[in-house]
Amino acid sequence: MTTVSETKWVGRAIRRREDPRLLAGKGKYIGDITLPGTTYVHLVRSTHAHARIRNIDTTKAENYPGVVAVVTGEEVAAAMKPMLVPSIIPRLGGELQIPTVYPLAIDKVLWVGDPIVAIIAENKYIAEDAAQLVEIEYEPLPVLEDPEEALKSDSPKIHEDWKSNVLWHGELGDGDVEKAFREADYILSERFYGHRTGCAPLETRGAVASYDDFTGLTLYINSQRPHILRMALSQILNIPHDKVRVIAPKDVGGAFGTKAPIYREDLLICYLAMKLKRPVKWIENRMESLMTIGQERDQIHYLELAVRKDGKILGLRDRIIADVGDGRTGVYLGFVMPWLGAAYLTNAFDIPNVHIDLSCVVTNKPCLSPSRAFGEFPARFAMDYALHLVARELNLDPRDVFEKNIIKKFPYVTATGITHDSGDYVGAFKTLLEALDYDRVKQEQKEARKNGRLIGVGFAMGAEMSGIGSQVFVAMENQPGYGSATVKIDTHGMVQVLEGDSPQGQGHETTIAQAVADELGVNIDDIYISYGDTFATPFASGTLGNRGASYTVSAAVLACRKLKTKIQKIAAYLLGIESDSEEFIFANREVIWKKDNSKRVSLDDIADVAIMAPTKLPPGMEAGLEATAYFEANIASMLSIGVHGAVVEVNPKTGDYKILRYVVVDDCGVPINPMLVRGQVHGGVVMGIGNTRYEKYIYDEAGQPLCTTLMEYHMPSAADVPDIEVIEYNVPTPYTPLGTKGKGEGVPGPVPATLASAITDAIDRPGFKLLNLPLTPESIWRALNEDK
Repeated sequence: MTTVSETKWVGRAIRRREDPRLLAGKGKYIGDITLPGTTYVHLVRSTHAHARIRNIDTTKAENYPGVVAVVTGEEVAAAMKPMLVPSIIPRLGGELQIPTVYPLAIDKVLWVGDPIVAIIAENKYIAEDAAQLVEIEYEPLPVLEDPEEALKSDSPKIHEDWKSNVLWHGELGDGDVEKAFREADYILSERFYGHRTGCAPLETRGAVASYDDFTGLTLYINSQRPHILRMALSQILNIPHDKVRVIAPKDVGGAFGTKAPIYREDLLICYLAMKLKRPVKWIENRMESLMTIGQERDQIHYLELAVRKDGKILGLRDRIIADVGDGRTGVYLGFVMPWLGAAYLTNAFDIPNVHIDLSCVVTNKPCLSPSRAFGEFPARFAMDYALHLVARELNLDPRDVFEKNIIKKFPYVTATGITHDSGDYVGAFKTLLEALDYDRVKQEQKEARKNGRLIGVGFAMGAEMSGIGSQVFVAMENQPGYGSATVKIDTHGMVQVLEGDSPQGQGHETTIAQAVADELGVNIDDIYISYGDTFATPFASGTLGNRGASYTVSAAVLACRKLKTKIQKIAAYLLGIESDSEEFIFANREVIWKKDNSKRVSLDDIADVAIMAPTKLPPGMEAGLEATAYFEANIASMLSIGVHGAVVEVNPKTGDYKILRYVVVDDCGVPINPMLVRGQVHGGVVMGIGNTRYEKYIYDEAGQPLCTTLMEYHMPSAADVPDIEVIEYNVPTPYTPLGTKGKGEGVPGPVPATLASAITDAIDRPGFKLLNLPLTPESIWRALNEDK
């Protein structure tokens, strides 16, 4: 009997299969797609934050040589439905006011950058030059930049047909909150502010659209959600669904959530292609990007904790005010992010009594768009830093306060309805303390203080979504949450996987191939992954919220298992044996009988029979080797945990601080590729440090953005961040076929509370608090001097 040698791919830190083409400059991005006869679009955008449009004169632009067309809002609005159709409006209860929105402003602009006129020309330079010739007459209106001012009853209405400036208002929570506060030994009550910041992907947004009366509309776009976009385009533009094709390019240079919404420009480019019957191309420039997308966070938390004297939290109250900008972006409307931040506010802590009042307020800024740590960034800061303040006020060790409140039994459902499926949060937390050598650092802190050095240690937790099931997703975004994949074996025994989601750098081509290779006993080089084309791939909601390793990979695994049942029956028939279909091993591109390893048949031979010689198949079996699966976890949601810790040194004279160590203990269930997981953690921490320390979208009193280049919006470089130590503490979930969970979405979330608590520990002065982000040297210096 011959032996069987099985090569396992899941769990191996192999290099990404995507990287060679990118390193060689052979990637295929949206900017590389140019169709014959392409025209180019440039948008004339508002220079006012709030104004009526009294007149638009496009005569000079229309007569400029090389200009193909000039289009204004009234023309576009006449050709389509209002953009916010029911299928892309969240259903989260509460009170929702829905704005009316079209791709171009018609009679009023609501923020600096609001698109007004589209110039279409033979090349982008002509379009940009002609845009300078458009003359717009404005009547300025009062500008609202402060959401608390916008809440006042006498404030001007941004959307004039609304009863107030509140886009969405609702309450979350459960339990007897009043009793919890009556029985508390101590009540913490603070106002926390998480500033407007987010992300700026390396590749900006872009689209190429073409249209003819026979094939319909084809849109190439670097979207995270091509299937959802296709559905919306069909409904808004009144085109039959089968005449709309959306294709995400092979490569997308980052997204981090910014390419998940349905934007006004998406619809505009399609309309222009339909109007001109010529391809139309639009690539967002960096200034447009910084003015328009990637802006998130922007929350005020009036947080109260009812606490026993031993540090146990009995109850929580929070009044959250979120500045959502103009609220006119499809799918999210600016308020889904703060809603989710409120729902996840209790983080990894067992707090049975919770009441949250959330008001999402419109202002004269661009609409909030998703960003990594979706809605959670300010909430994590408020919640976890508050626990450190509780410990200081009650003279307790913060590690004891954390451990006393951490969720210990699973599954666990929070008072806001979020399900924690599995894990060992306490174990991960203790592992972090051991890695930091917490007691030694506290001793070194005392010695350093004698020499005038201020050293501090801090930590925070992050329970991040690991994909969201349909139970939650249908309500939250009006979209399904399942993962989908089709697995095909071709005539040469090669394996094609078609996934419904579309990646933007997460490594799907590598991780999905690793999982499929193990299931079918092949080499990862025998597998090719296809995605992005809505005409070829199964429907899915898109790449977001850590769906990849939890939902999409699981769908591919289930599709393989469906296929294996058929393959095993064919193998048994070809080998002339009576065998249960589960009695075979898949290894080395062969299907091997467990009872006698000499009885084996190659996958190539099985593929040849199934596809090319179906007369050799078992009687009654249909030809082909193909299966599609839709994975839905048997639980409302899954979460993975990350525990962050930092040691910092603070200069009290300047407020500057240096991160001496940064450690993350990470649980992603079963890691498919540990190297990619570490990369996700590293990238998330760097983004968290940038959002906490360097980055901020700033507006003046007139609503003018002051961060429209990367000179003003300071993202960190490699020189600005410390070495990041990552320790695996993986607890497989029982709710996915491989025990895998997603990782990466929420990693930035714990960073601000980690750094704030470490800085506060270093200062160690009664009354010193850091309640507002960002944590810049200036803000720390001011807090120190206010304290004095």
